[in-house]
Amino acid sequence: MAKPKKPLFSSERRMPSPLLKKRDFSSLLHHLIAIGLIVGVAFLVYSNSFSVPFQFDDRPNITQNPNIQIKVLTWDRVGLLIKYTYRETIRLFSYLTLALNYYFGEFNVFGYHLVNFFIHVFAGIFLYCFLILTFNLPSLKEKYAAISYKVALFTSLIFIAHPVQTQSVTYIVQRMTSLAGMFYLLAFVFFIKGRLAEGKARVFYFGGAVLSYLLGVFSKENAAILPFFIALYEFFFFRDLDLSPKGKKILFVLMGALLVLGAFGFLLWGKRYIQVTIEGYQYRAFTMSERVLTQFRVVLYYLTLLIYPHPSRLNLDYDFPISKSILDPATTLVSIFVVVGLIGYSLWIAKKRPVLSFCILWYFGNLVIESSIFPLEMVFEHRLYLPSIGPFILFSLMVIRGIEKWKERWATKKVLGWEKG
Repeated sequence: MAKPKKPLFSSERRMPSPLLKKRDFSSLLHHLIAIGLIVGVAFLVYSNSFSVPFQFDDRPNITQNPNIQIKVLTWDRVGLLIKYTYRETIRLFSYLTLALNYYFGEFNVFGYHLVNFFIHVFAGIFLYCFLILTFNLPSLKEKYAAISYKVALFTSLIFIAHPVQTQSVTYIVQRMTSLAGMFYLLAFVFFIKGRLAEGKARVFYFGGAVLSYLLGVFSKENAAILPFFIALYEFFFFRDLDLSPKGKKILFVLMGALLVLGAFGFLLWGKRYIQVTIEGYQYRAFTMSERVLTQFRVVLYYLTLLIYPHPSRLNLDYDFPISKSILDPATTLVSIFVVVGLIGYSLWIAKKRPVLSFCILWYFGNLVIESSIFPLEMVFEHRLYLPSIGPFILFSLMVIRGIEKWKERWATKKVLGWEKG
């Protein structure tokens, strides 16, 4: 008869079964409370938005788009939706969700807003899971495990309730952004679980990560950056920024895999986006170089919206001054120095403060696609949906650590007071 398998950790071998069950129940209860808070806060924030009418791009994409207006749910009809939509965009999954909304409620905005609401809620839950897993990794557990629950929950609640996310949730067509963000975070959760799992479970988790990534890309193209950040995450938190010969070899393999994936994507869609870029600048009031220069100022302006999101500063249609050159306006050069300086600083401190470094790179990296060469409008708040997570994590860490230090000092003063008394 085979002997029962011993628990992995000696502390668990010594812990009586009832205590293990009690600990597991307590942990489950904490997670359920966190999910309940995320859902509750989201409902409080967005409960008055379910009747908001179609706005701006909602019309050409929904009310004036016969491709998504399906009245019979058959494979042939879905095939036609995919065929005709793919001629214009690869955001097939986003349009499929809009088509399902139309099928069940036609132009009743309540159904569209309800779907947007649940996408945002699930994004918040997946963010919570992502942070819980991250702060309890072997490389970070000693430093962050004790505050992981508080930081993960606080960050998720900020993400859910921050006013800058309003556009991604209440502007119906911008579910493309929140849907891509939701799948992006889910793919990260699957990846981390896969890295920590063993045996056949790894195949399931990595398969889930690949599927989530594809659904993210087919929701909106900015999810395409995910493999880069998974490689960065692997190098930062699983490889502990190992620059030994073995570590460098692994890094080169990761970068090579990214290049192959990028080349594959370019073969599939490169011609389409080159054409879109060339044609797009023909009707824009700015050139490609002007857009790139302006974006250095825009990404810093986005940070001010995260810090001070007053209603008077939030807008759907920005009239943002264009940078004509590096010195026109002079803030362009200053912004370039600040952005390059922050990225350089993040690389310099990566070994000592990997979380801070990763969060800075997360913010700028997840803005790269929409804040670069493509002929898009200069400013849109929904572009902050994923990038904002980096600053939110850092803010939460600062607040939670500050509270914990204050509690320690208060406890020490009470003990000293008792001793003197």
